[in-house]
Amino acid sequence: MPTRLPRLPLEQAVATVELPLHLNWSDRGRRYDLRNRRQRARVYELVLREGGPDDVLAYVDGALLVDLWDELVLSATVRQAWESVVTRHGAEQVAS
Repeated sequence: MPTRLPRLPLEQAVATVELPLHLNWSDRGRRYDLRNRRQRARVYELVLREGGPDDVLAYVDGALLVDLWDELVLSATVRQAWESVVTRHGAEQVAS
């Protein structure tokens, strides 16, 4: 279970990425432009469902995850695992 949301350097948060096979086995070689909201949402869904801690640290920016949270298609198990940290981070952003 995550305890905090990662923050990525801007260049990494909005890069164009090709996910490794263990994350994107059904659409090999596809490149995702993380500046594009829809493509970023797809990457976050794949990483949260299929990835491990290193994948999260490589591809997921916490503030952008909070922004997309309600739109992501995730299993109940994945959503439950992340819900408290995403909600807490979102509340901290509003309070700041």
